[in-house]
Amino acid sequence: MDKSFASMRQLDHHVQAPIRIYPNQEADDYPPHWHRKYEIIMPVVKSYSAVVDHEDYEVLPGEILLIPSGVVHELFAPDEGQRYIIMIDQEAIYALEGLDHAQHCFYPCVHIRADRDGDILDSLKECLWQAIGEHEKNDLLCQGAVTAWIHLFLIRLGRWLLLRPNDNQNEHRHQMNETFLDVYAYITAHCSEKITLEDMAAYSGYSKYHFARIFKEYSGMSFYEFYMQQRMMLCRQLLADMDVPVTEVALRSGFGSIATFNRVFKQYEGVTPTQYRKLKQQGRRTPAAPAEGPSK
Repeated sequence: MDKSFASMRQLDHHVQAPIRIYPNQEADDYPPHWHRKYEIIMPVVKSYSAVVDHEDYEVLPGEILLIPSGVVHELFAPDEGQRYIIMIDQEAIYALEGLDHAQHCFYPCVHIRADRDGDILDSLKECLWQAIGEHEKNDLLCQGAVTAWIHLFLIRLGRWLLLRPNDNQNEHRHQMNETFLDVYAYITAHCSEKITLEDMAAYSGYSKYHFARIFKEYSGMSFYEFYMQQRMMLCRQLLADMDVPVTEVALRSGFGSIATFNRVFKQYEGVTPTQYRKLKQQGRRTPAAPAEGPSK
């Protein structure tokens, strides 16, 4: 389910932008839903409440809540108030080299609090306010500037999360972090190949069942979900090059036949590869993908 806020409809002409910024004053509540975008919420006047992965969050004015893609959440607005909501397409995440290997730190969500995280909060708010200011200029270069500031926000947040001291972190935990960053990098680099859970468990040095459990803990998704997410991202990147035939896209992304490619791509993206390419050529929004990805 990919539900928009009522006040977002006024900005529908920006639907093709990979990063969209919405000033929001609506007193609407939103039932459990998820989407394939990252969502940043920054209250300005009055707090904003959320339930993310069955945990309650009260986000005060000046604080930040980041909800990564694929995480079920509910939103509860006060009777009056103001906040900014920023939606980030997965393409913008993966365009930033290295971030795809660190995004497990964002799951199930990140709440930057004023009473606890002052060392990073001001730096992150600077990025968001700069992005908002560029968005409001609405000139030829505004979207590029918005993207640059949001990328800097994600870099600063990712570094802080990776390097943050943790009372529970020890040398063993640090080694696990290094191991799984290497695993993510390997899957991303080899997503066009056939990779099994057993392969990656052996690569990491863990048993199959231990690896599967820890992978889910670190990334917020199963190994297979992450693997297919990387493969679909590669497919979309290849399809964006109109000079590459769809048949070649299928082969380069690891599918043995065009029929299998068409079937799997449609399962994940809601349209066939040819339809996806036509929609991109026409500058139209692609349909929302199914609420749940295909089972293995």
